Amino acid sequence: MAPNQTTLFIKNRRDKDRIIKDAIFAFSGGRKSLLIKGEGEEISTAVEIAEILKNRLYPGIEIGNVNLGSRPFFIKRQRGNNNRNKNNRNKKDIISKIEILLKTKSIM
Repeated sequence: MAPNQTTLFIKNRRDKDRIIKDAIFAFSGGRKSLLIKGEGEEISTAVEIAEILKNRLYPGIEIGNVNLGSRPFFIKRQRGNNNRNKNNRNKKDIISKIEILLKTKSIM
């Protein structure tokens, strides 16, 4: 991560307005880049926030990079209901994630 970069994690859709405000304050405060991260259902929220910042609020911002990936999501074991636990004991799912790097446009 660059020393002059802020990372914003999206936990749920209700945080959208707060994250947009945090991004505005970061760019207004002199940050050159901003990394927006979202997982699972919040991928669409991350994309929406990046587009709002790029198109509506800051025309001097461009999308520098987009990283897509996934990570394992382990199902928590619950006490009781042993038959179900035996079937799902080692089962793991995959959760998708996105990282969007916004940066100020370089003038050349």
